[in-house]
Amino acid sequence: MSTQIKDPVHGYIELDQPLVDRIVDTRAFQRLRYVRQLSATHLVYPGANHTRFEHSLGVYHLGRTVFEKLRGQSYFTRNTDGDSLDEIQRTLECACLLHDVGHPPFSHLAEQFLDREELYGRLEDAGLVGAFAEAGLDDGAIRTASSHELLGCLIIIQEFGEALQALGVDPYEVCGYVLGYSLVFERGGPWQYGLGAQLLHSPIDVDRLDYITRDNRMTGADVLSFDTSRMVDAYTAHPEEGLALSEKALSTIGNYLEGRIALYMWVTQHHKSVYANVLLRAMLEELDSLTAVRPVTIDQVIGDEIDDNTLMERLRKTAREQPESTLAALYDRFRTRRFHKTCWKHRIAYADRVDADREAFGQWLVGNADRLEDLLASELDVPTHEVWIERSYVPEYEPGELRDIPIAYGGTTRSVGDWGLYGERAFDTPIPFVFVPDGEKKRATKTLVAQFHAEYGGR
Repeated sequence: MSTQIKDPVHGYIELDQPLVDRIVDTRAFQRLRYVRQLSATHLVYPGANHTRFEHSLGVYHLGRTVFEKLRGQSYFTRNTDGDSLDEIQRTLECACLLHDVGHPPFSHLAEQFLDREELYGRLEDAGLVGAFAEAGLDDGAIRTASSHELLGCLIIIQEFGEALQALGVDPYEVCGYVLGYSLVFERGGPWQYGLGAQLLHSPIDVDRLDYITRDNRMTGADVLSFDTSRMVDAYTAHPEEGLALSEKALSTIGNYLEGRIALYMWVTQHHKSVYANVLLRAMLEELDSLTAVRPVTIDQVIGDEIDDNTLMERLRKTAREQPESTLAALYDRFRTRRFHKTCWKHRIAYADRVDADREAFGQWLVGNADRLEDLLASELDVPTHEVWIERSYVPEYEPGELRDIPIAYGGTTRSVGDWGLYGERAFDTPIPFVFVPDGEKKRATKTLVAQFHAEYGGR
């Protein structure tokens, strides 16, 4: 028995009923319906209201589809029994569904409030740190994970542990997949276990494949031109490299590489998307300074099931109770979408308006943001919260990792870079944006360029 869910990106997604009953139709998983995938980007792209819920279903669908295709390849199933492959597939399906279950409200924006040391301590008490150690992995494998991944692992163990065991799945192995490891493989198990983790956590994982396809579709940005179905058909495996793409991907891999960059640069790093999200982040920081309870805590996510709506209501209530606060001013600007102006909107304008070495200037801006915001606020005679210098509201994207995508051919693999498919691409990093009140762009730019030359002119 199974359930079908109609998805705007992948069509019908079919889930075995036990997965629906024990994972999807639970309070912890349903909370993801109320956590937007792109935080405040819907203020720029109105259609960007998709959530972590449908993304998780999409990752499950792609993970299951790819793994079942791999099971049809004799090279993949050689010397491995069907029971082991069934175990890997069940683990992968559960991990795909649960990989984002730890996202706090507003996704990446609220992660800063999660106590990482407390998360590590709780995961140690829950046995995950010990399970990693028994597999020969030091605690760096856990400590270097993102906060939402750590919280997700805690939720997987605490809230889904019994359900996973009833499905014949080890909760610790699911956590391993979420963090990019197979504990079975690390303990000496067949290489196919390691590939299961790679499907969820690698440069060509199904997590990325879903979110770039979904973000492109739901925002309407239409900057992708690669064939998702052909990419799915191109997944293959190699005992030494693990997950790879076959030569079927040669016709679409270039579009995949450039599509990921285009989506990041023109959706996530669109100058107004950056502003909308840093404005929301600033509101959360102001809320943190005004209230006794942190905006987001581990127990609030697990016990109170807080989501975007919960936190937005706290912002609204606190802004109303303290109308003279900075939070009230920021909240009003957010709700009415009265965005400040950017000194430049894109790389061309940046190059035209900055009379200095642009790379050095950008590093100087971002590296001295707080000091330079104070300088600009004083020069423009506005409060400090009216000025922002920002490059990215999410962790910096590293396009260089795309060089390492393995292409399998003739029993061996070579990376995209080795094949020359990456070409001479030197993908640009995000440019820094400077946000100031309307009418102050020229003066702000002139002030910053002059200050840069004053500080570095003699070097």
